[in-house]
Amino acid sequence: PTTSRDLERLAAVKRAHAERTAAYFAAHAGDWERLRSLHVEEARVEEAIRSILGNAPFAALLDVGTGTGRLLTLLADRYDRAVGIDASHDMLTAARSELDRAGLTRARVQQGDVHALGQPRDAFDVVTIHQVLHYLDDPARALREAAAALAPGGRLLIVDFAPHDHEFLRADHAHRRLGFSHEQMRGWIEAAGLA
Repeated sequence: PTTSRDLERLAAVKRAHAERTAAYFAAHAGDWERLRSLHVEEARVEEAIRSILGNAPFAALLDVGTGTGRLLTLLADRYDRAVGIDASHDMLTAARSELDRAGLTRARVQQGDVHALGQPRDAFDVVTIHQVLHYLDDPARALREAAAALAPGGRLLIVDFAPHDHEFLRADHAHRRLGFSHEQMRGWIEAAGLA
């Protein structure tokens, strides 16, 4: 009985976290690009993403936690088809507008859960998770799900914060985690069956 009550309380806390995160994204979807640029100089990050992925085209991209769909537009010259997944209807509305404005017909976005992507297994050459993990209660689970969507020989590209002590990000910006060490990420990646 004690374990059952603890599990019920844990589920309630996780629901509350998810609701708070959803409310945060609903409130900030229209201003997301400006808010994101407060944390990191996006031009440098985007240049690094393109450099890491190289110039060779690939067939399929999955962008987990796509937000406004920025990576779908950034990498449009590299993929044949792309899918962006996000939990927030408001962010997906912004992403659809961005894709329409860019004239991208090979990319689509849809609502989904990063912990249960609902995508075919082994279907994507590249999976990206850009500034998403620090919002999650269970980043390792999201990485396992992303790894399952990767085709053999595929690449998982993760961009997130290094460990920091900026507590205000929890209170003001719904962050669940204050960054990740290389060792922590390596452990989760290896546990997901990736090198």
